[in-house]
Amino acid sequence: MNCATLASITGWHCHTSGEASIRAIAPFTLGDGGQHVAFYIAQPSPETFYVTDACETAMFAEQVGMGLNKNRLNSLNQTVGVTLAKFGEDWSIEASGPIQLLQRALWDCAKLALALSFKTRAWQPKFAQAKFQAIVVRELEAQFGMERVIRQAKVQGASGHTIEFPAAIVIPKSRHPIYVQPVALDNDKINWPAVYEFHGKLFDVKIASDLRNRIAVIEKGATSLDLGRAANFLGNAAKVITIDEIMLLRQTGLII
Repeated sequence: MNCATLASITGWHCHTSGEASIRAIAPFTLGDGGQHVAFYIAQPSPETFYVTDACETAMFAEQVGMGLNKNRLNSLNQTVGVTLAKFGEDWSIEASGPIQLLQRALWDCAKLALALSFKTRAWQPKFAQAKFQAIVVRELEAQFGMERVIRQAKVQGASGHTIEFPAAIVIPKSRHPIYVQPVALDNDKINWPAVYEFHGKLFDVKIASDLRNRIAVIEKGATSLDLGRAANFLGNAAKVITIDEIMLLRQTGLII
């Protein structure tokens, strides 16, 4: 494989990168940062090729704060129209096969890179939610001690899925922690899509057992009517409190 051959196929820029290998750089970028989509293309034999981005697309995603997980990897690997490339378990984009399929495979790799790039805003933590979560976790640690607060706590729900909460409180002499889900406002209004999402998480854990081990900490600032509606809805799946009431939980011995 050489740059002249690649240019005749795609018009991409490239330069040599090791023996029988080149680095191909696309004319389009990932997100708004200016980093170009790029791949390494090797030719193990005259009849075969191997393409990888060496995890560069995933590293871009992590740099801009996108959360990457197994479910998102699987969803990207189901991108419509992509048949010759995939994200590997290590989040590298890869493709291989007979040399006649290189052009299609390279474009499939590019489609996957762009598919991840297009998810930038959707998969970045919402600033208000991330900020409120951090405040709640710090308050939990202040009230109960850092040794009794688990960050990124995981539990299996009735659906069989592993559910992650920003924090959990360890109860002395108990094997069952209390899982905490902060619920932030969006511009001083209830973020109903987030409320529905968090209710689903909490309810999945609720029906997995009869333990009273779930708390939703809702941010104050919305109208009393909307706050009451959100609290009533979430109350079907968890005890609902505000951040000011975390101290009361400690004083009452975490009776929820």
